[in-house]
Order: sequence, then C-alpha cells, then structure tokens
Amino acid sequence: MRVMLRRERRRRNIMEFQGHSLPLPHNALVERSDLLNHTARYCEYHILVTRDHYLATGVRHSPVPLSLCRIFDDIDEALDVVHLTHPLGLIIDLEGQILPVITLLDRLRMLQQNYPALDIVLITPDVDPGAQRFLQATCHCRVLDKRLALFQARAALHLQSQAQTLLPRLFKAKEWSVLMMMSEGYTLCHIARLQVRPYHRIIYRVGCVLTLLRLNHRHQLLRLLQRVGAIRDTNHSG
Repeated sequence: MRVMLRRERRRRNIMEFQGHSLPLPHNALVERSDLLNHTARYCEYHILVTRDHYLATGVRHSPVPLSLCRIFDDIDEALDVVHLTHPLGLIIDLEGQILPVITLLDRLRMLQQNYPALDIVLITPDVDPGAQRFLQATCHCRVLDKRLALFQARAALHLQSQAQTLLPRLFKAKEWSVLMMMSEGYTLCHIARLQVRPYHRIIYRVGCVLTLLRLNHRHQLLRLLQRVGAIRDTNHSG
C-alpha cells in the first residue's frame, strides 16, 4: 500500500518537461492541473540581459518569481528567445552592452510593435531625468536606477508598467529616424538630403521632439543624445 502511495505521489509531481526543477516542495501532493497552471504562470516570467555578475547573482537568488528569470549576457541571444517564447517581460541592464544604446532602443521599438504587451524594464546607472524621458519616449518601458537597494529593486520589478506615469506619446517613426541620424553626427541639412525631404519638415520634426522632451534648443537635444549614448560606458568602482 505504501509503495502504491509513493508511486502515485511521484507520478503527480513529475514535471511536463524533464530538466526543469519543480517549483514546489518535492514532497507536495498536487493535482496535475494545478501543477501545470503554476509552472505556466511563472515559467519564462522575465528575461534578464546583463553583463553584471553581481546583478545576475542577486536576481538568481531572489524570491519567486524573480528568481525564475532566464539570464543572458548577449542581447542578440536574448531577443531571439523573446521571439520564440513570448515572455511576460524583458529586463535589460544598459551598462556594458556591446550594442550602442540608440541601436538597442531601435530594436526594442520594433520588438514592442510585434509584442505590445511585453513589459520592458531598462536598468541604467545614474541616469538623469532628461535621459530617462528620452528612453521612455522611445518605447513603453520602465526605467530602473541601478543604484537602488536590492529590496527596492525587487519591489520595482514586480510593479506593472501601467502603474508608471508615461509620456503623452512615443517618438513617431519620422522623428525617430531623424534622431538616429543626428546621433550618428549628421547635420539637419544632410538628413534632409538623405531622406529626400524638405528641410523645413526636418526642422518641424526636431521641434516636435524638443516639445516632447521639454527642451528649449536643439543643442540641448544633441547633448542629450550624447548622454544617452554614453550610458552603456558608465563604469562604477567596487
């Protein structure tokens, strides 16, 4: 009789896929439907992209469901997994990334067009309010200060993106194309020629960007683009 009970308990606790640890105590007796619902809710909860070993270790040893993040140090590999598994969220540590920040933001814009429900969190070291507004105007995302204490970061990661105050709108496609070329050092006249558009339309798009970012002059926008591009190169001692 005891052998039969042990076999039944073991049968009920076996995972659908081998190689994954059971997200419940090994001696828990649960129905198969309850087990599948539990794993479906937390499996692939978030994907974390970081080259910071300390951050990765902190997330790995956090309480469920944060500890169930899949952790990558390569952004290309992580984005491929997003397309394949459709996780609930994507957490990206911008510091130390190989891709330029503007290029990465461009890929996130396209990604969010395909998966509008994807919760994107950008972790940044010492980002100023202007750069934060720029990031949030690029795609619907939350910006998390990397200097937060671990318990504060955990609480912030559990918040829903809807709870955050968002900008009135994102950059429009034509505005974003101008910004990307400005970040590469092109002048507005050169941008107008390359895009085969009237110069005054380029000026108009830049004016819309300045209004959205609460800036007064295009020189401020150029400095902001430089600060955003330097985020991944920020180094902290210790």
